[in-house]
Parts: sequence; structure tokens; C-alpha cells
Amino acid sequence: MKTRNSIASTVAVGVLAAGVALVGTSATASAGTGTAVGRAVAACGLGANIPSQYGNMISGSGSRTECGGTVTLTVEIRKHRRAWPDLAVAETTRTNFSTGSLTARGGCDGMGTYFTETRSSTGNKVSSARVKRC
Repeated sequence: MKTRNSIASTVAVGVLAAGVALVGTSATASAGTGTAVGRAVAACGLGANIPSQYGNMISGSGSRTECGGTVTLTVEIRKHRRAWPDLAVAETTRTNFSTGSLTARGGCDGMGTYFTETRSSTGNKVSSARVKRC
């Protein structure tokens, strides 16, 4: 009886060790692939610079860097309005955009809080810090 239990225990330990080795190998392969993909995705980014004022004109730049493929990129300068939707005072859009920067220019709409917003056709969006202008 003791010999039978000993053999069963040895076989069970062997099967368990083989299972752990297979799972460990699979997890390592997945982690390696996930890490490479994670780095590629993390490197792609949108940017939005704070708007600059030149007399009665305002401009703001948005960017897309280290991304694969192309998108439609839109850059807007918006004036914050409390209890109302923000007002777009300038906008520019470019289709088939891969990497680089795009600048929107427009006229001031009086003293207020302005910011630049960059939107990609993939659904990603980023806004700059808000600043007093005009």
C-alpha cells in the first residue's frame, strides 16, 4: 500500500512540475509579446500646446508623434464658457495625417480662458493647459 501511494505521489509531482513549466513558458512568451506591443502603443501620442496670442489673433498647435498609420487630425482653439459649451474660435483639420504638428489660427473672442484641443479620428483627445488670453 505504501509503495502504491509513493508511486502515485511521484507521478503527481512530475505532472504538476511539467504543468508549471508549460504555464511558465506560456506566460513568459505572452509577457514578451505584450511588452513589445505595450511599448509600441505607449510611444504613440497626441500633444496640445497652450495657445499663443499675437495682437488680436490666437494660435495653438497640436501634434501626433511616433504613431503608425494615418488618421484625420483636428486641432481647435477653444474659449472656456462657464455653464455653456466651450466656443471654438479656430479649427484646422488634416486627413491622412501620420506624424508632426498642425496649427490652428483665428481671431480672439475677448478676454477669457483659452486652450488647445487635439482630436484624432481614432477617438483620442488631449487638451492643453488653460490660459488667460486676448
